[in-house]
Amino acid sequence: MMSADKTDSMAHQFSGFAETYRAQKIHTECLRFEIINPSVEVAARLKIDEEDFVYDIIRVRYLNDEPVVIEYTKMPIQLIPGISIEVLLDSIYAYIEGALKLNIQSAHRIVRAGMPTPLESGYLRIEDGMPILEVEQTAFLDDGRPFEYSISRHRADKSAFKAVSVR
Repeated sequence: MMSADKTDSMAHQFSGFAETYRAQKIHTECLRFEIINPSVEVAARLKIDEEDFVYDIIRVRYLNDEPVVIEYTKMPIQLIPGISIEVLLDSIYAYIEGALKLNIQSAHRIVRAGMPTPLESGYLRIEDGMPILEVEQTAFLDDGRPFEYSISRHRADKSAFKAVSVR
């Protein structure tokens, strides 16, 4: 049984952080919001060219004033236009589905354990030696286009992930 202070992110839910934890006090700190050309790997995952542009976003997400995750996100500007700092401080997924009228369909995720970087330890208030849970994700719209490539690094003492297998 998971303790009450941990978050539980369903492997099959795609509503985003803000919607998942809407009943709790949520705060977002934006560390980076830039427009860049994607790396070869990011371009391949998003099925775009290296000459295209992506948003390069780093955010720290808080639940009840405690940092729980740092998110590194890349999104193609052509597919997801108009993201602003106001959107980043609220919910990107709500913006995509509400303002852009696009339907989020699915995500492919890999979950692994790791150690935080010094930057992550500072922002997530992690003690020396505590591991993190890393979730690498490519998310897709209902027409099959990938709209997000992200790596989220979660405090291991505040997060748990539940997977549901269907036969």
